[in-house]
Amino acid sequence: MKKTIYMLICLIIVTSIAAFFLLPSYLSVASVDEPLEIVIPRGATMNYVTDLLYDNGVIRSKLWFKHQAKNAQVDRHIKPGTYVLSPNITMDEIFDLLIKGNAEAPIVLTIPEGFTLYQIAERVESTGISTIEEFLEVADAYFDEQDFSFDTADLYFNLEGYLYPDTYHFTESSTPQDVIRRLAKTMEDLFTPEYHARAEELGLSVHEILTLASLIEREAYHNDEKATISGVIYNRMKINMLLQIDATVIYGIGEGKEHITRVLYAHLEEQNPFNTYLVGGLPPGPIAAPSKSSIHAALYPEEHDYLYYVLGENGHVFGKTYQEHLKNVENYRRMMNR
Repeated sequence: MKKTIYMLICLIIVTSIAAFFLLPSYLSVASVDEPLEIVIPRGATMNYVTDLLYDNGVIRSKLWFKHQAKNAQVDRHIKPGTYVLSPNITMDEIFDLLIKGNAEAPIVLTIPEGFTLYQIAERVESTGISTIEEFLEVADAYFDEQDFSFDTADLYFNLEGYLYPDTYHFTESSTPQDVIRRLAKTMEDLFTPEYHARAEELGLSVHEILTLASLIEREAYHNDEKATISGVIYNRMKINMLLQIDATVIYGIGEGKEHITRVLYAHLEEQNPFNTYLVGGLPPGPIAAPSKSSIHAALYPEEHDYLYYVLGENGHVFGKTYQEHLKNVENYRRMMNR
């Protein structure tokens, strides 16, 4: 018994000594496996930086990081900017970066939901990363490098709908290739195995889901009605009814670049592959960059008997019959004439 206690004490002592010498080195090396970009905003506190690094898996212990940062007096000299942390970067090297502030000036790129590829190119040009023309050329080059299998004959921009709308952080040295890869990868990652399985269950390709989602994105007044609008589109396709979606007409007339603010009856008669008043089924491709909520709605439409919708006071009003739809249209006109 005494021998067992003695051995246990020895084990505790050895473990403590090992921890004393090995744990600091273990906690002082970053745990990221590939380069990671982080953005430190102006006025960021040490608590903010610690949480940011911990949430991104850079540091293993908040307590140890803050303890070491206090000893190094880093909390008094944090410089804002965009930093790229290399794999296995040490804590001292992180402190050195934060103190010296040798980061590139951050560039914030916000892509609103429902933007077309051309509008994204315009937004990228406004940041100074590239011109519109260069961005579109790089987009075509990226498309050619990928293993896409859909028909592009009637598309204005092959990568339309494949760049995810969100807020991104880049730097002065970022290239249009960096932007397109990041936005495309974000969209690709959005399609989980569940989403792929659901698309297969519906008998639709990812391209068709993105196309449907882009219609929902441009048509919906708010998120709560997206699944309902999705259901209308599915209901119309089931009975081979023309979708008659104004947003597709607008996209086709402007060839993905220009946007008219009012759809006239003459526009509905203009022949182009995106005119869903004349061409049956889904258009040949997306008409905008859909959000996650629109993609989800495209995959999980609401089950109902609606075939029509028209704008009301707080979103769309849905109808099951044409007669009901005409009444809703008349109510809309009265509302507009108030």
